[in-house]
Amino acid sequence: MARMGPRKLLTTVMALGGGAFLFGAGVLRLETQLNGVAGQFVVARCQVSESDGEEDWSCEGSFRADDGSFRIPRVEVDTTFASRPTGPVRVHVDDESSTTAVVRDNGVWLYPGATGLVCLAVGGWNVRSALRRPRQEPSREPTAPAPS
Repeated sequence: MARMGPRKLLTTVMALGGGAFLFGAGVLRLETQLNGVAGQFVVARCQVSESDGEEDWSCEGSFRADDGSFRIPRVEVDTTFASRPTGPVRVHVDDESSTTAVVRDNGVWLYPGATGLVCLAVGGWNVRSALRRPRQEPSREPTAPAPS
């Protein structure tokens, strides 16, 4: 087994941990979009944060299922908005006990899921290279010329 230095070890641990977290978040959001209950999110309160001159709005409010089967009085959306929503926003929740809603958008699950896969691949490659046995070079002994 090859020795893994502290930098490579730290990179591997961070890649595997971060990759598992991001991939898991992406899968959970995708599952909510595919199997969750569709409904309308109505904003009650938002907080704005500025980063590089751009505003991101984190909002919470209420959720009402499209089929009218239930209502959640307090739920937050797991993504940020570019501007404060002025009307109902189409979202999905897992069930009536949910505290987080997921916006119907491919980027919500695709970006963290793909980034997580890349991180897992990097971590896996590092582990593979640390566990792989070094190749045996064929011996390059000089050969005597054949007698004539």
